[in-house]
Parts: sequence; C-alpha cells; structure tokens
Amino acid sequence: MISEEEASEGEADFDAVTDQSLELGSEEDVIEEDGSEAEEEGSVIEVDGSEVENEEASEGADQDSDVEAVKEEEEIEEEEIDEEAVAQAKVEEYLARQAELVLIREEVEKVKAAGDWHPDEIFLFERISMRSYEEVISSDWRIDLPTLPDILFTKDPQKIFIKNNCNSSYSGVKALQRLLALGYRVRDLRCNEHPQFERLIIRELKSYIRWAEYDGDYVKRRFIPVLSLVAAKRGQSTDSLSNSITKQMMFLASKHRENLALSSGQNGAAVKYRRQPPLLYGIIVARSIVIFVTLDSANPEAKVRHLTHFDFTDYGTVVWNGFAVAYIITMAKDYIISIRDDLEIDDTPYEDPDA
Repeated sequence: MISEEEASEGEADFDAVTDQSLELGSEEDVIEEDGSEAEEEGSVIEVDGSEVENEEASEGADQDSDVEAVKEEEEIEEEEIDEEAVAQAKVEEYLARQAELVLIREEVEKVKAAGDWHPDEIFLFERISMRSYEEVISSDWRIDLPTLPDILFTKDPQKIFIKNNCNSSYSGVKALQRLLALGYRVRDLRCNEHPQFERLIIRELKSYIRWAEYDGDYVKRRFIPVLSLVAAKRGQSTDSLSNSITKQMMFLASKHRENLALSSGQNGAAVKYRRQPPLLYGIIVARSIVIFVTLDSANPEAKVRHLTHFDFTDYGTVVWNGFAVAYIITMAKDYIISIRDDLEIDDTPYEDPDA
C-alpha cells in the first residue's frame, strides 16, 4: 500500500508535470500565434504588393487617358482648323461671285444704255450673263439635275425660262442634260486627239434645235427660220466664216421683211408690217469655239452683232456653256411658238440629213 506521504509526493509530481505540460502548451500556442501573426504579416505584404500593382496600373491608365485626351484635343483642333478653312473658302468664293456679279450688272446696264440694242438682244445678253445667278428651271427638275446649284430652280412659272412646252417634262430634262454634258465629251475627245469633236458639237446643237421644234409643236409647219447654224470648214478663214453667217442671216432678214410687209414703202414712206420682223439668231461653231451673233431683221441697215463666245473645252464653264446654247435656242423657239397659229401646215415628209 502507498503511504500518505508517497501519495502526497505523487500528487505533487503530477501537479508539476501538469503545470509543465500547461506551460509547454502555452508556448506552443504562443508559437502558433506567432506563426499566424507571421502569416498575417505575409498576407499584409501580399496585400501591399497588389496595392503597388494597382497603383502602377492606375498610373498607366491615367497616362493612357491623358494621351487619348491630348489626341482628342488635337483632332478637335484639326477639325476646327478644317472647318475654319472651309468657312474661309466659302466666304472668299461668295465675295468673288459678288464682285463678278457687280461687273456683270455693269455690263448689262451699259448695253441697256447704248440705245441701239433690240429688246430681245438685251434680254438674251442678260440671261447669258446671269446664267449662274438666277432662277431659270422648274423645281420639278431638281431631282434629275441634282448637281446644279439651288439658285437655278424656282416654283414661280414667270421665272422659268428653260422648260418643256408640248413635249414631256422628261424629254426636256434629257435634252438639257445632253447639252450640259457636251463640254465634258468635247474635252475627252480633244484630250484623246480625236478629230471629230467639232462634229459632235454640231450634232448635239442640231439635236436640241430639233427637240425645240417638236416641243414647240411647229415641226410640221412652214416658217422662215430665225436661227442659223454655221460650222467652220477645214482651213476656212475667219473672214470667210464671218461672211458666210452674215450672208445667211441677211437673206433670212429680207425674207422676214417681205413676208410681213403690208406696204412697199415707196416714195420714202416707212414700210408697214403686219407684225414686227423678228430678231435673228446665229450660232457659229469653229473647232471647240462657239460664237453667238444677232441681227435685227426689221432694220435693213442693221449689222450682224457679236453677242458672246465661249470655248467648250474650258473646264470651269462646261455646264454654263451648255446653258448658253439652251438659252439662244429657247429664244428662237419661243418666237416661233408665239406665231405658230399663223403658220401653215407642212405636209412634206421630213428627212433627217444627219440620220
């Protein structure tokens, strides 16, 4: 049996071992806690590293944003410069056109003040001079002529000069389109050294004259022409060409006076006419040059007047040259329409010399 003393000593040893175990356990806990602290410190380091990376990424993003912002600012500045340049160009173009318009109006006023021009001569001269500055075409034609300036179109019937009368609107547009494109076709032929561009001009002018006769509904009526068309022959001199158009127009003028005269004007008396003899129009084609002339058939002493001239190879006026041709042929057409009811029916079969 164990004595009380031995039991007491055993309990004391057990308590000592237990205390030691507790102390050891506490140290392990401390070690574990220290380890967890180390891990926490390590985790803090990792967090700090990600923060650094985030800061660097943020700085990089900020730099990219700054670069993009600078580019956008530069693009905006370039756009503003381009817009300013375009605006400045438009202002300069407007001022140039206004200056040109002033000169045109001065020329027209000089013609009106001269006192020896036929009213129809003045009207045609003014229309040709103002052909890019005033309304002359129906707004209904805008869809078929989209490249022309808006200023040319109008809804006012009184201002419409180039128009269809008896034919369809479509035929009128197509006929005008061919004239407006004629200059481009002439330039192409000339650039390719094609010798037939003069014949092309003559053919297209005759085509528009023929369209005008159908559109005016006088193609089947007998009438004395008010429009002459002369083409220069190869090697023909300027004087010879001038004499040719003068002779032809003088002949037509005498025929108009004879046809319209009510009295012979003998013994110094003025000749009386049942209708005022008309203004005659002439077109001369010499290579790519087209010349307009006029003659007052009511005046036996009148001379052929040079109205204007232009070159179909002039790129800057290609379209406007086409308009000029349309204008002079329209003047002739409108006169014949005005006397159409007095004209006899012509039953002679028509043969196209160009067919």
